[in-house]
Amino acid sequence: IGTGDTLNPRLQVEHPVTEGITGTNLPSTQLQVAMGIPLYNIPAVRKLYGKADVYGTDPIDFLEEEYAPIGSHVIAARITAENPDEGFKPTSGSIERIKFQSTSDVWGYFSVGANGGIHEFADSQFGHLFAKGPTREAARKALVLALKEIEVRGEIRTTVEYLVQLLETKEFKENTIDTSWLDGLIKEKSVYVEKPEHDVVLGAAILKAYEHIKEETAAVVESFEKGQVSTAGIPGITSFNLEIAYKDTKYPFHVELTAPDVYRFTINGNSIDVPVTVTAE
Repeated sequence: IGTGDTLNPRLQVEHPVTEGITGTNLPSTQLQVAMGIPLYNIPAVRKLYGKADVYGTDPIDFLEEEYAPIGSHVIAARITAENPDEGFKPTSGSIERIKFQSTSDVWGYFSVGANGGIHEFADSQFGHLFAKGPTREAARKALVLALKEIEVRGEIRTTVEYLVQLLETKEFKENTIDTSWLDGLIKEKSVYVEKPEHDVVLGAAILKAYEHIKEETAAVVESFEKGQVSTAGIPGITSFNLEIAYKDTKYPFHVELTAPDVYRFTINGNSIDVPVTVTAE
């Protein structure tokens, strides 16, 4: 309900939270009421109010009667195509794969499937998870576990890892948060996703290799455009060495271009093939 005489009777996307707590399917209930069925005749509503005969027809005084004690907690998490490292800036691009399996404790849905994508002018939300438990802490733990199991591959960034960090903060666990809590965390950058060192090093190597290949390719193309037919620069595009320095340690890589979008990195006798996708960022 808004200010004045404004009424906003629409369902919010978080309506499964109410459903998980009350056991009442809200869209179904709305349709039944629209069909002329009294609210007190709907079985789920009668069950919520502790009626022994859920198929009975005796009226319920909703202004006077109390509903049955609530025995569950539900926490929802919106999955968005936003970059937490850049102030939750929306991202767009294709999605190759989304891996998530609902359980008895966590239900979720995604509006984009494999080989789909997020348009730059579309809403950044493309998924929603709802975790249920007998206590708030049980629901929180279930949601954390579910978020850790999500896998989204594609050109977009997501808030999944950031949400895990939020749920693991002392303030959220103890439920001492308020409406200004998240704004404070974002301003202070006190919550962030820390990447393993080997991921940081490999990521830097991928970027450096991409830039090297792009520059060397442009140089060869330019020489051809000038009528120079030498191919001496081509081997330096498909096979070269590079070095990454991180935290006082140097990492020497040998890089091979095994396909137009696949780089093979070799260090200390170990190799890994990395598919490379260029994103809008």
